[in-house]
Amino acid sequence: MPAEPVPEMVKAFSEVLQRIFAQTAIIPFRFPTVVESEAVLTQFVEHRRAEYSGALRRLRDKVQMDVRISAKSEGPENSMQSSQSGKNYLRQKRARYQQAQSVQEEFRRVSHSVAGEWTQRDTTTGVRGFALLDRASLPIFLEKIAQVHTPAGITARVTGPWPPSEFVEIVDE
Repeated sequence: MPAEPVPEMVKAFSEVLQRIFAQTAIIPFRFPTVVESEAVLTQFVEHRRAEYSGALRRLRDKVQMDVRISAKSEGPENSMQSSQSGKNYLRQKRARYQQAQSVQEEFRRVSHSVAGEWTQRDTTTGVRGFALLDRASLPIFLEKIAQVHTPAGITARVTGPWPPSEFVEIVDE
């Protein structure tokens, strides 16, 4: 059993990463990544040296901003007491997703001049977008996305800057 509770370990891990990231580009491992020994870690990194070096060069002055768009459901979505049909439920779910997608597209549109790349993942409640931008462009990006209006029933949460982990492609074997 760890000496510290896991939430405290996650917080400490994140603080260390943020201190390093404030000074230079990093490619963090996901928490908790456990390796058997320092030798195994060294072998892992050595084997992927070219991929990591290329990613660090490409992302040297970049940061990632996360934009999580969620659509609130109209009622007790998982309740067995709901009287709506499966077809109506799916229709409403699709409409909420499309609304979240539309807001995400608006974030992309207003920030296209500073966010060089976007990637996106669907979530159970909407979409999650990741913008890649130059570290120096962060104030302009934040100014631009502040213009996005979120309609009733939609929440938008922007966090970052983060290391550009979503833009690193390391092939697992």
